[in-house]
Amino acid sequence: MAYRCMVISLEGNDREITEKLNEVLSTIEQEGGQVLEVETSLAREHGIDGFVVLYTIKYKAIRELPEE
Repeated sequence: MAYRCMVISLEGNDREITEKLNEVLSTIEQEGGQVLEVETSLAREHGIDGFVVLYTIKYKAIRELPEE
């Protein structure tokens, strides 16, 4: 099992950001991963009713990354 970290930036209103984050977390779990921690690294307003949120996701994954 490998430990990994992913940083994602999501933009939208509260509902849209939550949906997008849940999609990412579901994909990690569907691929056999286990989410360990989700941190909000940055959140700021964007436009009239939107936000930009930067998340750091730490997880364990069964599949190894290919060497490049």
